[in-house]
Amino acid sequence: MSTSYTSMHNHDRTGIFAGIGAYLIWGFLTIYWKTLEAVPLTELLAWRVAGCGVVAWLFVFLRRRMMKNKLLTPRTLALLFTAALLIMGNWGLYTWAVSVEKILEASLGYYINPLVNVLLGVVFFSEKLTRMHYIAIFLAFGGVALITLEAGIFPWVSVSLAFLFGFYGVVVKHMPRKMDNIEILAWETALFGPFAVAYLVYLAVMGDLHLWGYGFTTTSMLFMAGGVTFAPLWLFGVGARRIPLSAMGFLQFLTPTLMLILGIFVYGEPFGLLRGVAFALVAAALALYAWTLL
Repeated sequence: MSTSYTSMHNHDRTGIFAGIGAYLIWGFLTIYWKTLEAVPLTELLAWRVAGCGVVAWLFVFLRRRMMKNKLLTPRTLALLFTAALLIMGNWGLYTWAVSVEKILEASLGYYINPLVNVLLGVVFFSEKLTRMHYIAIFLAFGGVALITLEAGIFPWVSVSLAFLFGFYGVVVKHMPRKMDNIEILAWETALFGPFAVAYLVYLAVMGDLHLWGYGFTTTSMLFMAGGVTFAPLWLFGVGARRIPLSAMGFLQFLTPTLMLILGIFVYGEPFGLLRGVAFALVAAALALYAWTLL
């Protein structure tokens, strides 16, 4: 019994560290993409897609886990294509938001994402809402309304990020159970990777590629763009398999909180009283959501 308990304890601890690592990397990647803001968004996205695809397929082959062709039915290919559009749309919008000083809006998007997932669960999987869920969603919408009032414009960046990632989760849940997250990512990038590589070759031929002539930092960071995109996704998969999803739900708040801190204290984005109240409402909504996980 002692040996079994120790093994289980180590198993859970690995999962917790993996989950923390995933969400911390996602938060600190704000600095990474901000450093590369001089690189055009389309080129940066191409580097992420092409590089992430290479790393994902390398993992697939190193694990020596055969991916069965019979899983790639027309339905699965359609799901993979849709998922790829959604996740790359999320990557592109988030990277753009960081580059144009909308880090706080991106942070809000990832704060409200769990509550969007609750709504999508009701719509697509007939999940039931508790009274706490209703209150949490009401508070979150109140926060969005306050930010709209403060800025004079609907926070479409926040809402779009939340729904893009939320719908991505819905699509992935319809994938064959035998496909894990690395295999899904490998096939997603396989669909768009050739176009990304072709675009990078085109830029190189036209002399517009930012890989060379812009300093060692830019060169090395573009080479690693795929790896840093893949790493948190892999860690997330490790954590999700080892600890309850409720625990992953708690850890999820690390990413937007870190982004919020960076946006205010490192990049000096405005954070007035009304925006502070709005974020407080969203934080209260998340506290209630966290309570339901217990």
